[in-house]
Amino acid sequence: MMALEGIHVLDVASMLAGPYCATLLGDLGAEVIKLEGPRGDETRRFGPWRGTDSGVFVGVNRNKRSLRVDLRTEDGQQVLRRLVRWADIIVDNLRPQARAKLRLDYATVRELNPRVIAVSLSSFGPDGPYAGRAGIDPVAQALTGFMAVTGPPGGEPTKAGPPVGDATASLLATVGALAALRAREITGAGQQVDASLIDGLLHIQAPYTGQFFLLGTQQPRTGNSIDWYAPYNSYPCKDGRFLHLACYNDKFFANLCAALGQPELASDTRFDTNSRRLENRDELDAIIREFLGGLERSDALALLWEHDVIVGPVNDYADVFKDPQVMHNNMVVDVDHCAGPLRVTGVPVRLSATPGSVRRPPPGLGEHTGEILAELGFDDDFTARLAREEP
Repeated sequence: MMALEGIHVLDVASMLAGPYCATLLGDLGAEVIKLEGPRGDETRRFGPWRGTDSGVFVGVNRNKRSLRVDLRTEDGQQVLRRLVRWADIIVDNLRPQARAKLRLDYATVRELNPRVIAVSLSSFGPDGPYAGRAGIDPVAQALTGFMAVTGPPGGEPTKAGPPVGDATASLLATVGALAALRAREITGAGQQVDASLIDGLLHIQAPYTGQFFLLGTQQPRTGNSIDWYAPYNSYPCKDGRFLHLACYNDKFFANLCAALGQPELASDTRFDTNSRRLENRDELDAIIREFLGGLERSDALALLWEHDVIVGPVNDYADVFKDPQVMHNNMVVDVDHCAGPLRVTGVPVRLSATPGSVRRPPPGLGEHTGEILAELGFDDDFTARLAREEP
């Protein structure tokens, strides 16, 4: 058994945040149907490709079946009505006008299925002055101050590499969906759940916004360092590969000093308190860089771990996906994709009694249209007519 076994999810979202919410629900056992328009999810058409597959799409859309149908047609609306009655959760990231036009607004779907939970993701929120405005992850990073605190000291504001706004919103939407499922057990009724990129990005900046609210101070850009404690930085080793280490208290700093073969540094008046280490961080960084510059990274890591220093390698993906801990955590899964063997990331949440799993590869566009329509009770003539309507 899986935790969400028996829960039906209709994914009518595109791009990243909405589809990834549906994926996470699928990881935990829900049955997910991805309803795609004639041209499919937007992410099928950009990013690096292999054959007919986009790396962006396959990275986000495991554990789903794909149904291709045009909701702008009466036949498409007939399919949608049956899907709404089938669904426990509907996930979308449409703008309000488009949602209403396609008859996916909560008032409409609730009439068909009072128990349905409608999960909507947006850049800015469901209402207010920016509601319905077009947005995307880096715009949300910019608006929320995330870019202002990211980047090298004295450099330009910088967006995060991965789409952290999308990923965070997908997690919050998943939490909202699960909370709404729990509430439905009590009330018997569904409800509307909203999550936005800007709210999620403000949520994950809590340490910095806490400083602002308490002290009125703006967190500066600090690159790979931080202005709370030292040392805290990335350092190159002899082979040119980097590691990142941090010492947030005197205990871990003493461990580092022992690893460096210079235990006396722990009582050196330049470094014997955190405030002094911050004042003299450039000098401290120089000592660490000199030591690590004489060691291969693998040797440096082994030495530092032996002395219980908080440290890890700065990996690229080739390193990440052969890392023994990543592999032990089952964060790499081999699947049989319609276009051949494929690897996808694994389930990031572990439940001891009802664990999730990757059961389905990312689907081809409309790969499961026939079987889903049959399950919904449509006959072969209807399915053939839909196929003829495809562009």
